Amino acid sequence: MGSLNLTVNGNRPPPRPLDVMISGKTRGVETVDVERVREQIPGCRSAIYMNTGWSGPSPKGVVEAMKDRLEYESYEGPTSPPVYESGRVIQQEARAAVASLLNVSSHEVILTQCTTDGLNMALNGLSWSEGDEVITFGLEHSSVLVPAYRLQERGVRVKALPLQPGDSGEDILARVEEAITPRSRLLFFSHIEYTCGLRMPIEDLRALTKAHGVLMLVDGAQTAGHVALDLRALDVDFYSIPGQKWLLGPDGVGAFYVREDLISSLNPVRVSGHAAVSYDDRGGYESNANSINKFLLTTSSAPLALGLTRAVGFYRELGAEAVERRALALSKLLKKSLSEIPGVTLMSPTEDRRSCGLTSFRIRGVDSNDAVARLWDDHRIVVRYVRELSCVRAATHAFNTEDEVGRLAAAVRGLAQ
Repeated sequence: MGSLNLTVNGNRPPPRPLDVMISGKTRGVETVDVERVREQIPGCRSAIYMNTGWSGPSPKGVVEAMKDRLEYESYEGPTSPPVYESGRVIQQEARAAVASLLNVSSHEVILTQCTTDGLNMALNGLSWSEGDEVITFGLEHSSVLVPAYRLQERGVRVKALPLQPGDSGEDILARVEEAITPRSRLLFFSHIEYTCGLRMPIEDLRALTKAHGVLMLVDGAQTAGHVALDLRALDVDFYSIPGQKWLLGPDGVGAFYVREDLISSLNPVRVSGHAAVSYDDRGGYESNANSINKFLLTTSSAPLALGLTRAVGFYRELGAEAVERRALALSKLLKKSLSEIPGVTLMSPTEDRRSCGLTSFRIRGVDSNDAVARLWDDHRIVVRYVRELSCVRAATHAFNTEDEVGRLAAAVRGLAQ
């Protein structure tokens, strides 16, 4: 992509079509033209990057759009009318892009700083009574467990249920059903567990919570840009996503979805003028209770919002189903290769419907933190350490290649000797 070519009246031309994307069809299924995708992601040239589950390398079009917008704001003056007005349009477009990605309405979506920001809006925005219960899982990310545990200071009981990578959907469902009581208010969990890539049985869990009148808050940190999402079909209450992981967007921006009929039930814990419909200097005040805009603060970044919009566009041009299929196929190849190495133990599910592009493993006799460092130092392979399972985790995105999977497996084999 070239520059944004912003005009003096603040209008922007529509983004140019990305020239990579769909390469054709295999047995009637669209596939990703990997080499053309990699041409647009410079990070592919400097390393074998398998850590999009933490933060992904952005395509050139995303980076250039943010850079051009930042220059435009700085050189033309951030509050000059054309800059200010075009910034407002960019924010609106970002919300619309996310809403379309999730198949919800833009007035049910608010831009956030990150996934955790949205989770906090729900957890701390709900009204709690002493003795209320939150159900979650012990294998969760700290951004799930710690905010949930903090509710204990308000008299809320938190039930952290046991969870293992090999648990079946039936086992998980039965465990939750057994934990639900008349005091249960919220089920809070990750759609995909960051520790091991376990895909939770979200549809069945939603049916269960609805039957018992329990709300559902979902951490979507590992889903957006990774697997196809339809929040309307899932019928979740609250869902939070990041921009910087599988979507390959910038750090510092994400989005939070609240089902429309529940917006009024959340109180903003950080309050700006957007929380009021009107107010005066004599104490007059009308709450903006029914609008998700009540969560807005006073300053936001148009460059980050633009980067998010372009990242969503890049992903949607690739095709959600095509990305999901390729990520899973590469993960299956990696799991097969690792399982053939003596001393390597897989820590991720192997069943397709419970799997995704995340693969976690341990190497006998090798500290996993040290293994991550050695894979980088010796092979320029970027993976991460997962504390909860004391394991190495690799993320295979659509831009990764079969050759890279083979090189990671070969490097692991060398460590295991």
